[in-house]
Amino acid sequence: MIGSCLLIGTTRQERKWLGGIGGILVFIFIVGGQIIKIQSGFFEGRTTESAQQVGEWVVPWYIVLGFYLLVMINYRWIQVALKNVSWKRWLLISLDILFSLVYLWGGWIGLFVVAFTYFPFAP
Repeated sequence: MIGSCLLIGTTRQERKWLGGIGGILVFIFIVGGQIIKIQSGFFEGRTTESAQQVGEWVVPWYIVLGFYLLVMINYRWIQVALKNVSWKRWLLISLDILFSLVYLWGGWIGLFVVAFTYFPFAP
């Protein structure tokens, strides 16, 4: 949903490429996740082994989709910055860098939560 909102105001070509890549990534994640859940017996009985198999699929895709969203946000923000005068341009680029750092920090916290959901950390 966030990726779709970021496509508002872009050209047809940008919507086709950026939206298409995002749509394909999300489709692969959802379909692949369901296939892994069915094959591992995740729906029948939630065991540690089935959760780990699903986690091995979800954690890398969480990183891929998070990185894709960051690239889209940065692309849109820099696109707006380049249309402004010099001092506003550098202000927006600086804010983009600050936002990216906060986004990455929040992404690491989110990655911990996702990994904790699927992998047991306690012995």
